[in-house]
Amino acid sequence: MRDLFSYLSTLMLAKLLLVLGLAACHAFVLPAAPVGHCSVARTSSSVEPIMTSADKKAKAKVRKVKSSRAASKRFKATSTGKLLRHYAGKAHLLRKKRPQKLASLRRTGQVSDAELDTYQALMLVKPKK
Repeated sequence: MRDLFSYLSTLMLAKLLLVLGLAACHAFVLPAAPVGHCSVARTSSSVEPIMTSADKKAKAKVRKVKSSRAASKRFKATSTGKLLRHYAGKAHLLRKKRPQKLASLRRTGQVSDAELDTYQALMLVKPKK
């Protein structure tokens, strides 16, 4: 009976080593080179033309108008063109603030009229009249 167990354990150990050996061989195989990719030296005839100042001015006229990403993250535009903002002072040191103060800081407010035109221009918002 002992001989049978020792034979089976030896056989299982041999199979395990064989499987691990095959797995190790496949782990270090380098991938094949991609087909169709070869390095070709560029010739001087493929150089792009130099842009003149007139070309640059024409290109600048058709550039996309982009809104300020910082302003877009801080303000929300309403349908009438007004901007909503969050109140400052709710990031840290909240233990010493009264619950009424924290409740008022949770609300949203409007951007003041003095700054409204500036932020509307940054966010590309046109107010309705």
